[in-house]
Amino acid sequence: METTITLECSLREREHFKELEHELKQIHGLKVFFVEPRDDEAPLLLSLSVLHQGEQAELAIRRVAHTLFAFIHGNTDELAPLSITLVTIEGESRDLTSLKEEEIRSLISEAHAGQV
Repeated sequence: METTITLECSLREREHFKELEHELKQIHGLKVFFVEPRDDEAPLLLSLSVLHQGEQAELAIRRVAHTLFAFIHGNTDELAPLSITLVTIEGESRDLTSLKEEEIRSLISEAHAGQV
């Protein structure tokens, strides 16, 4: 199993990130690993792997993009949206806060296509 993307956020957003982990684990065809660092300066990580190919993969990717977008922009507890960075296996890094749902889906699709 290869990691498709990794999501990073700061330790101060730990509880929110655990909620996101729970939501993502509900998506069929997606494997989710939560990594909490020992160092307080290191970011929290969620490693996501899309397990299928073709139509099943696209469905999972769409659900991930929707979940991420809704999670980032649906946060009403704080004034600022959650800061989550998407990192591909190639090392490309993007802040998801300013991206539209379709842009997030496209990034994940490209990362998944790069695995094959």
